[in-house]
Amino acid sequence: MIRTPAPAVAGLPAGVVDAWCIALRPESAVLEHWRSKLSDDERTEAARRRFAGPAWTAARGALRIILGRYLDEPPERLKFAREALGKPRLAGRDAPLFSVAWREDLALIAVASDREVGVELEREREDADVAALARDHLSLADQAAILHSPPERQRTVFFEAWTRHEARRKLHGLALEDPLPDLDENSVVIVRALNVPAGWAAAVAAEGSAWRVRRREAAELD
Repeated sequence: MIRTPAPAVAGLPAGVVDAWCIALRPESAVLEHWRSKLSDDERTEAARRRFAGPAWTAARGALRIILGRYLDEPPERLKFAREALGKPRLAGRDAPLFSVAWREDLALIAVASDREVGVELEREREDADVAALARDHLSLADQAAILHSPPERQRTVFFEAWTRHEARRKLHGLALEDPLPDLDENSVVIVRALNVPAGWAAAVAAEGSAWRVRRREAAELD
């Protein structure tokens, strides 16, 4: 469902999905600043994640900084809630709507004022059994596209398809094993690839067809 843009979301017009690409370098001084914005519950969650905790913490801190910029509010004061299926959103607010993906040393954050979004990011891992994963989770069209790609391109084509698949799931707040919902005849979800560093694949999904991606960089937050 396309929503009426919330007037409090400054700098984020209707029909635009901002895609923030953020390097999660542990030695960066700015990451410590972002981490300082987390709530006590988020710090507990980071500790629970053990090895993945530092990257999750940095991505969550960046999310707070970004949303705080749009809302012109201190990022540490923002409150989050979860929908019935687990998708996070801002508590007590209709917008902005957002989705976060992070892996190791890179994060993507998609933000929109007027529509649901989902974003996914994956490193093109050499140890992934792409044939089995495609067979078990991807559409027949995606499987065919992978199979008919040149051998040296099949892994890349798989991860491109995988991120499109997962971005759409994250738009709906679904887990990997959950089936995609049946959309009514007036519903449209478009999935677009995102430009990310070599060796990675990424995609963003959003409701409706009349929207564009605006690429944003972490340097804008310094």
